[in-house]
Amino acid sequence: MANPTSPTAEQDRPVPLHGIRIALCVALLAGCAYWLLAFISDKQWHALHPGAMPSGVPDPLAILWFALPLLLYAVSGLLLSTRSEDLIIAGAGMAAGLAPPAALLAVATLLGSMFFSFYPEPYFLPMAISLVALFAGSAWTLVSAFRMGKANWGVFLPAGGGTFICVAICVTKGMNS
Repeated sequence: MANPTSPTAEQDRPVPLHGIRIALCVALLAGCAYWLLAFISDKQWHALHPGAMPSGVPDPLAILWFALPLLLYAVSGLLLSTRSEDLIIAGAGMAAGLAPPAALLAVATLLGSMFFSFYPEPYFLPMAISLVALFAGSAWTLVSAFRMGKANWGVFLPAGGGTFICVAICVTKGMNS
């Protein structure tokens, strides 16, 4: 294993760190763009239909279920920024645990908004583009993470599995609240 402080440590990795970092940023920014566009679209719809039922303000516990995956993105990015190879691989494992739920969310939301929308969506095209970018960023993250995980499966698999289970619990609790 190469010395992590040497200039060739980045070259010795199977996947350069900038690839997985960019993929995480693309997925995170696309997810935030979708959330913002959905919020603006909902506000516009309620402005045009003042008698409609309000969307309601989510309770703080529901916000926690959606904020926890964002915290996992941040922790994964921080672990990828360390000098320790084991911590970098753990960060890649966390990224691999975050990518499948994000990709499934993007596909399900895109198909659901295309086929099950009961009113015209004013920002459908920008929302669809952000969902496709979320799917692409998640796929890129997953491929990069597994290529990095080959260096130490003993660190990668527990980090990825634990993150995947945590996100699955968050999504399940968030959908039920």
